[in-house]
Amino acid sequence: MRKELLIAALGIGVSGTLDAAMRQEVDRLLDKIAKSPPPENLSFGAMCYATIGPPMREEYVCPVCGTKTLYTSKEERKGFYEIVHVFSYREQCETLRKLGWDVKLDESFLCSKCRKPEQSKDFFIVVTIDGKTTRTKMQRDDLTKLIAFAKKERVWKTRQDMEIPLKKELPRIRELLGMPATETEKDKK
Repeated sequence: MRKELLIAALGIGVSGTLDAAMRQEVDRLLDKIAKSPPPENLSFGAMCYATIGPPMREEYVCPVCGTKTLYTSKEERKGFYEIVHVFSYREQCETLRKLGWDVKLDESFLCSKCRKPEQSKDFFIVVTIDGKTTRTKMQRDDLTKLIAFAKKERVWKTRQDMEIPLKKELPRIRELLGMPATETEKDKK
């Protein structure tokens, strides 16, 4: 504590001394605290990780039909944790389109109007090359791998910036593009 604040808190006058009554009060408080046991059941203060979270509510707006679908219960949201990633996936598809690829994200399972009763709760990547369209169930880093491939890079980076050779991903890239596996890739299966 700075000296000026201490002087003000203790009531030290301009002369630098405590008045007698104030001095007795300070001594009494110090003595009382020194002789008494520390209090129990103290508050831990703010604990950011223990705060009440936002209400269980997710709103999804379908980019195809414009329908708003509201998920309000834990059970409804259970299979829909990917809602938080949909914007990132859309951006990645846009990056691929800017690179000249005909790529779409099928997120219809999130829409109450577009989804079919038997439809799985998965994203699909839809790629069209030379008039042939391939629809593949998306895995976590598929779009990242496709972007690296489209940019003619030799590695792709995970979310933790770990570099992985794109060569290892060729079977998956071929699958996403609707191309048959090579003889070497077939032998490894």
